[in-house]
Amino acid sequence: MAPAAPHPPSGSRRRGVAKNLLLVVACLLVGGAAAFVVPPRDTPQDALPIPAVAAPKAETPTPPPPVKPLTGPYRDPRIPKRMPPGPELRRPTQDVWCEGLSVERCDDFPKDCELATYCDGVRFCRTQPRYPNEATCAEEGILGANVACCPGLVPRCGSLEHYVGPKCDPIEGTTAEPVCVRCGDGVCGRAEQVCNCPEDCAR
Repeated sequence: MAPAAPHPPSGSRRRGVAKNLLLVVACLLVGGAAAFVVPPRDTPQDALPIPAVAAPKAETPTPPPPVKPLTGPYRDPRIPKRMPPGPELRRPTQDVWCEGLSVERCDDFPKDCELATYCDGVRFCRTQPRYPNEATCAEEGILGANVACCPGLVPRCGSLEHYVGPKCDPIEGTTAEPVCVRCGDGVCGRAEQVCNCPEDCAR
Protein backbone atom coordinates (compact mmCIF):
# COMPACT_ATOMS: atom_id res chain seq x y z
CA MET A 1 0.00 0.00 0.00
CA ALA A 2 1.49 3.31 -1.04
CA PRO A 3 2.26 5.98 1.63
CA ALA A 4 -0.13 8.75 1.91
CA ALA A 5 0.87 12.08 0.37
CA PRO A 6 1.79 14.89 2.88
CA HIS A 7 -0.96 17.24 3.61
CA PRO A 8 -0.36 20.82 2.48
CA PRO A 9 0.02 23.36 5.31
CA SER A 10 -3.12 24.85 6.44
CA GLY A 11 -3.91 28.48 5.92
CA SER A 12 -3.48 29.33 9.58
CA ARG A 13 0.09 27.93 9.64
CA ARG A 14 1.00 29.92 6.56
CA ARG A 15 -0.29 33.08 8.14
CA GLY A 16 1.71 32.43 11.37
CA VAL A 17 4.96 31.94 9.45
CA ALA A 18 4.38 35.12 7.48
CA LYS A 19 3.78 37.09 10.67
CA ASN A 20 7.01 35.80 12.17
CA LEU A 21 8.97 36.82 9.07
CA LEU A 22 7.39 40.26 9.06
CA LEU A 23 8.25 40.70 12.75
CA VAL A 24 11.93 39.80 12.17
CA VAL A 25 12.15 42.15 9.21
CA ALA A 26 10.54 44.97 11.22
CA CYS A 27 13.00 44.48 14.10
CA LEU A 28 15.93 44.64 11.72
CA LEU A 29 14.65 47.80 10.07
CA VAL A 30 13.95 49.54 13.38
CA GLY A 31 17.37 48.63 14.81
CA GLY A 32 19.21 49.89 11.73
CA ALA A 33 17.28 53.15 11.70
CA ALA A 34 18.04 53.76 15.36
CA ALA A 35 21.71 53.12 14.83
CA PHE A 36 21.72 55.57 11.93
CA VAL A 37 19.86 58.35 13.77
CA VAL A 38 21.63 58.27 17.18
CA PRO A 39 25.28 59.40 16.86
CA PRO A 40 27.90 57.59 18.91
CA ARG A 41 28.98 59.38 22.10
CA ASP A 42 32.65 59.13 22.98
CA THR A 43 32.35 61.10 26.21
CA PRO A 44 29.49 61.33 28.69
CA GLN A 45 27.24 64.36 28.40
CA ASP A 46 27.72 65.39 32.02
CA ALA A 47 31.55 65.71 31.64
CA LEU A 48 32.88 69.28 32.03
CA PRO A 49 34.71 70.79 29.04
CA ILE A 50 38.50 70.97 29.38
CA PRO A 51 39.66 74.58 28.99
CA ALA A 52 42.39 75.22 26.47
CA VAL A 53 45.67 76.16 28.16
CA ALA A 54 48.05 78.38 26.24
CA ALA A 55 51.65 77.27 26.13
CA PRO A 56 53.89 79.39 28.42
CA LYS A 57 55.91 82.00 26.61
CA ALA A 58 59.63 81.92 27.04
CA GLU A 59 60.81 85.04 28.89
CA THR A 60 63.33 87.11 27.03
CA PRO A 61 66.42 87.61 29.23
CA THR A 62 67.08 91.21 30.18
CA PRO A 63 70.41 92.36 28.76
CA PRO A 64 72.95 93.60 31.32
CA PRO A 65 73.46 97.36 31.58
CA PRO A 66 76.23 98.70 29.37
CA VAL A 67 79.62 98.98 31.00
CA LYS A 68 80.87 102.53 31.10
CA PRO A 69 84.43 102.76 29.84
CA LEU A 70 86.96 104.09 32.28
CA THR A 71 88.34 107.50 31.37
CA GLY A 72 91.59 106.79 33.17
CA PRO A 73 93.33 104.38 35.51
CA TYR A 74 91.47 103.73 38.76
CA ARG A 75 93.18 104.93 41.89
CA ASP A 76 92.15 104.18 45.45
CA PRO A 77 91.60 107.59 47.13
CA ARG A 78 92.83 106.14 50.43
CA ILE A 79 96.35 105.61 49.05
CA PRO A 80 98.60 108.71 49.35
CA LYS A 81 99.77 110.35 46.14
CA ARG A 82 102.17 113.02 45.01
CA MET A 83 101.21 116.56 44.15
CA PRO A 84 99.50 116.60 40.75
CA PRO A 85 101.49 118.23 37.95
CA GLY A 86 100.99 121.88 37.14
CA PRO A 87 100.14 123.33 33.73
CA GLU A 88 103.60 124.65 32.76
CA LEU A 89 106.86 122.85 32.08
CA ARG A 90 109.78 123.88 34.27
CA ARG A 91 112.87 124.90 32.30
CA PRO A 92 116.10 123.66 33.96
CA THR A 93 118.63 126.43 34.54
CA GLN A 94 121.62 124.34 35.58
CA ASP A 95 123.02 120.98 34.50
CA VAL A 96 122.99 119.60 38.01
CA TRP A 97 122.13 116.27 39.65
CA CYS A 98 120.16 117.35 42.71
CA GLU A 99 119.95 113.84 44.22
CA GLY A 100 123.76 113.80 44.50
CA LEU A 101 124.02 117.12 46.31
CA SER A 102 124.43 117.51 50.03
CA VAL A 103 121.75 119.26 52.06
CA GLU A 104 124.05 122.25 52.48
CA ARG A 105 124.50 122.71 48.69
CA CYS A 106 120.87 122.06 47.73
CA ASP A 107 119.94 125.71 48.31
CA ASP A 108 122.57 126.77 45.77
CA PHE A 109 120.17 125.76 42.97
CA PRO A 110 116.73 126.99 44.11
CA LYS A 111 115.21 126.78 40.60
CA ASP A 112 116.25 123.18 40.01
CA CYS A 113 116.54 121.49 43.42
CA GLU A 114 114.48 121.39 46.62
CA LEU A 115 114.90 120.11 50.16
CA ALA A 116 112.68 117.33 51.54
CA THR A 117 112.57 115.24 54.72
CA TYR A 118 112.08 111.52 55.27
CA CYS A 119 109.80 110.22 58.04
CA ASP A 120 112.76 109.52 60.31
CA GLY A 121 113.78 113.20 60.12
CA VAL A 122 116.66 112.82 57.67
CA ARG A 123 116.74 115.68 55.17
CA PHE A 124 117.73 115.17 51.51
CA CYS A 125 117.98 117.06 48.23
CA ARG A 126 115.88 116.19 45.18
CA THR A 127 115.06 117.56 41.72
CA GLN A 128 111.98 119.72 41.40
CA PRO A 129 109.11 118.24 39.33
CA ARG A 130 109.12 118.88 35.59
CA TYR A 131 105.62 120.35 35.95
CA PRO A 132 105.64 122.05 39.38
CA ASN A 133 102.31 122.35 41.16
CA GLU A 134 101.30 125.95 41.87
CA ALA A 135 99.39 125.14 45.10
CA THR A 136 100.55 126.99 48.21
CA CYS A 137 99.63 124.09 50.56
CA ALA A 138 99.21 120.32 50.31
CA GLU A 139 95.69 118.86 50.40
CA GLU A 140 94.59 115.75 52.32
CA GLY A 141 96.30 112.56 51.15
CA ILE A 142 99.29 114.31 49.52
CA LEU A 143 102.59 112.54 50.06
CA GLY A 144 105.98 114.22 50.48
CA ALA A 145 104.94 117.71 49.41
CA ASN A 146 107.50 120.52 49.23
CA VAL A 147 104.93 122.85 50.82
CA ALA A 148 103.20 122.76 54.20
CA CYS A 149 99.93 120.89 54.74
CA CYS A 150 96.76 122.95 54.35
CA PRO A 151 94.98 124.22 57.52
CA GLY A 152 93.36 121.41 59.50
CA LEU A 153 95.88 118.85 58.24
CA VAL A 154 99.06 117.53 59.81
CA PRO A 155 102.00 115.63 58.30
CA ARG A 156 102.09 112.07 59.64
CA CYS A 157 104.17 108.96 58.99
CA GLY A 158 103.47 105.28 59.41
CA SER A 159 101.96 102.52 57.28
CA LEU A 160 100.53 99.08 57.91
CA GLU A 161 102.85 96.18 57.18
CA HIS A 162 101.83 94.84 53.73
CA TYR A 163 98.68 97.06 54.02
CA VAL A 164 96.96 94.52 56.28
CA GLY A 165 98.53 94.92 59.73
CA PRO A 166 98.25 94.72 62.61
CA LYS A 167 101.99 95.50 62.70
CA CYS A 168 103.35 98.77 61.38
CA ASP A 169 106.22 99.08 58.97
CA PRO A 170 109.42 100.52 60.47
CA ILE A 171 110.20 104.18 59.78
CA GLU A 172 113.85 104.40 60.70
CA GLY A 173 116.21 104.07 57.77
CA THR A 174 113.48 104.06 55.10
CA THR A 175 112.64 106.49 52.31
CA ALA A 176 109.04 106.93 53.48
CA GLU A 177 107.76 110.52 53.50
CA PRO A 178 105.02 112.24 55.56
CA VAL A 179 101.41 112.36 54.37
CA CYS A 180 99.00 115.21 55.03
CA VAL A 181 96.06 113.76 57.01
CA ARG A 182 93.13 115.16 58.97
CA CYS A 183 94.23 113.50 62.18
CA GLY A 184 92.62 114.50 65.49
CA ASP A 185 89.01 115.02 64.35
CA GLY A 186 87.80 111.66 65.70
CA VAL A 187 87.17 110.21 62.23
CA CYS A 188 89.45 107.66 60.57
CA GLY A 189 89.40 109.36 57.19
CA ARG A 190 91.25 109.40 53.95
CA ALA A 191 94.85 108.09 54.03
CA GLU A 192 94.52 107.48 57.78
CA GLN A 193 95.09 104.18 59.59
CA VAL A 194 96.21 103.05 63.00
CA CYS A 195 99.91 103.47 62.23
CA ASN A 196 99.81 107.15 61.25
CA CYS A 197 96.78 108.28 63.28
CA PRO A 198 96.09 106.00 66.27
CA GLU A 199 93.94 108.66 67.95
CA ASP A 200 91.32 108.44 65.16
CA CYS A 201 91.76 104.85 63.94
CA ALA A 202 91.30 102.24 66.66
CA ARG A 203 92.59 98.73 66.08
